[in-house]
Amino acid sequence: MRLQKSPERGLCIVAAFAMVFDEPADRLLTELGNKWKTLAFEGLPVPYCWRGVHAQELILLALKRRLAVTPIELFPQVAPPEFLRPDSHQSYSEAVVFHGETEDANWAIFNDVIINQRGVIKGLLAPRHIPFRRGHAVAFERGVIFDPDGEAYQYSVAACEQHNFYPHCAYRIDQMESPDVQSIQPDSEICHAHVNN
Repeated sequence: MRLQKSPERGLCIVAAFAMVFDEPADRLLTELGNKWKTLAFEGLPVPYCWRGVHAQELILLALKRRLAVTPIELFPQVAPPEFLRPDSHQSYSEAVVFHGETEDANWAIFNDVIINQRGVIKGLLAPRHIPFRRGHAVAFERGVIFDPDGEAYQYSVAACEQHNFYPHCAYRIDQMESPDVQSIQPDSEICHAHVNN
């Protein structure tokens, strides 16, 4: 995998997927079109005011390339955060899926994917000198992080924290084995049938 820089501020996820695809990020932007640069959050500075690119849009591009994308959340939740009332003192552990007695098993699964596979990690970038956190995405391959806003470095929790990056979901990306991949475009008759019923 070769390090690519974000084509524009706020497009780290495009660069991360492009690194895994081994294609220029500009090619992915051409496929996505210009909707990502629609003003969606008036009053915020550039690039946070734009609609941006959702991971789902890039997953669809991966499927067109016969690449399967499997999300591995570090701490998957069984209930959305809005249903957890702070005043009820509901235990965090009641809403999070733990794969063992403690969170250690979750970390082991997450780390194993990053060390032995390739893909994209989404998380939060929280520099100490900036008063807010923002989403960030990096590519990974067999234990090496490729940061579109920085450099390549060996993965560890401590190394991510040194780069002010706090991961929460790894997208494992694998070549599909089946040569007969159907189009991912929805069947309009099926879609209309569901809408009209």
